[in-house]
Amino acid sequence: MYCKECGTENSDNSLRCKQCNAYLKSSDSPLTGGDRTKIIAFFAFLILPFGWLGGSILIILIAIFGLYIMKKDQSFKPILNAKKWMKVYLVVLALSITTIVTFAYYHGNTNSSWDYPNDIPKKKHEKNMMTHSMFITAAGLIATPIAVGFFMFVFNSLFFRPLEEHQNWITKNGVFSDENSSKKDSTNIVGRDNLSSYSVADEMLKWNALLEKGLITKEEFDKAKTKLMNGEKV
Repeated sequence: MYCKECGTENSDNSLRCKQCNAYLKSSDSPLTGGDRTKIIAFFAFLILPFGWLGGSILIILIAIFGLYIMKKDQSFKPILNAKKWMKVYLVVLALSITTIVTFAYYHGNTNSSWDYPNDIPKKKHEKNMMTHSMFITAAGLIATPIAVGFFMFVFNSLFFRPLEEHQNWITKNGVFSDENSSKKDSTNIVGRDNLSSYSVADEMLKWNALLEKGLITKEEFDKAKTKLMNGEKV
């Protein structure tokens, strides 16, 4: 099997190209039932429990907006941008939580009444609270990349990876469309009901790219072209 992106030969069982890491097989195929379940689980993870107290609302909006722009522009780039924005949001959210917790801890433990005859014990207590607050801040900074890494791992597993594996299909047909509905809605050409203009053009471009890279001969290209125009599978 040859990669359509770089022309590298890969084994028939390979999912990604060993050279450029591009998807080999499933990019032009509809999502499986398992992949669709993962996407549903992704949104369920964001909504439950209680939508992370409101913290997951923006992530849901980013995901939905990315899917909408992807379908409108017929491009997978909005999904890649959505991944970047989710990561940025998680970092900002984690740092904001660290700041709020540190501020609340320090001021909550220093703004209290004192019965001592002088202010020396109070100053000592404030110094201790400052030290404790610094430890809380340091712990938050250490925990931020760990937490962000965990959530991005979950997001990639349930949402981004299934989309990336079928990116050519979903940009043309949508996330939850299947092969039967796509064939039913396709535009007829050369008098054949199950052949759409966009699918023939897409296949022709792929075969032409293989010809230009020297991976197939002109004779093989002409045979493939004839079969495509006759509505046959290549």
